[in-house]
Amino acid sequence: MSQDLSTEEIEDRLRVEFIDDARDRLDKLYRMVERVRGKEVRETEAIALIRTEAHNLKGAGTAFGYPTVSLVAHRMEDYFSGLARLEARSLDDAVVFLDRIAELVDRAEQPLLAETSQIIRALPVRYVFDIEDIEIHDVEIMLVTPSKVIAKKVATEMAACGFRPITVQDPIESIGIAVRVPPDMLIASMVMDGLSGIDLIRGLRAMSVTRNVPMALLTSLDKTDSRLKDVPRDVGIIGTGNSFSDDFATVITRFNLG
Repeated sequence: MSQDLSTEEIEDRLRVEFIDDARDRLDKLYRMVERVRGKEVRETEAIALIRTEAHNLKGAGTAFGYPTVSLVAHRMEDYFSGLARLEARSLDDAVVFLDRIAELVDRAEQPLLAETSQIIRALPVRYVFDIEDIEIHDVEIMLVTPSKVIAKKVATEMAACGFRPITVQDPIESIGIAVRVPPDMLIASMVMDGLSGIDLIRGLRAMSVTRNVPMALLTSLDKTDSRLKDVPRDVGIIGTGNSFSDDFATVITRFNLG
């Protein structure tokens, strides 16, 4: 008769299964990159696989006690979102992401917050413009919005100004990410399911690790609208309409980020 496993033994077994599964996924992606280099597979097929496996690793990392794996996978998924072609640089960057995840999976102890931040900020960034035409700022801006349309528009404009946009759709998920890797600035949509932008900002302001992060609210409301009366005075307001560029520039200047 088999002996019942303790909770600790079950957790250890699940972690081993996660490590084995992660290595299999990484091997599949490494092979896919080489097949793209050899023109043996369509780029669209490769991009779809990269995004799918990055998404799977993001969820599994959080579930099995590898939060930094989840963060790297999230950045990888974000990098390849909306990408139409896999050029040499994108393939090289894919290998960097895979190498970082492989290193983290094989570590006996996961990195602490300071090292986590260093790992994440050293990851590749994809710019949709020629970086020779814009001034690159070492400024990471987290955009929290459930709208893919708004995320694409705002992230594109931020990247055009030389900033590093990181998009998160779920406001609850954004809390864990912001705590582990505090951004240089956070912009949150006012209307979101589960947690409004104002509540998200208030919550992050209540935490010591994110208290001093510059924050702004993204809204379609007029700045005089009474519904904005609860926005903290030191929080910027950015309109989603024609005033976006001017509002964004005002907030960047106000917080001395560019």
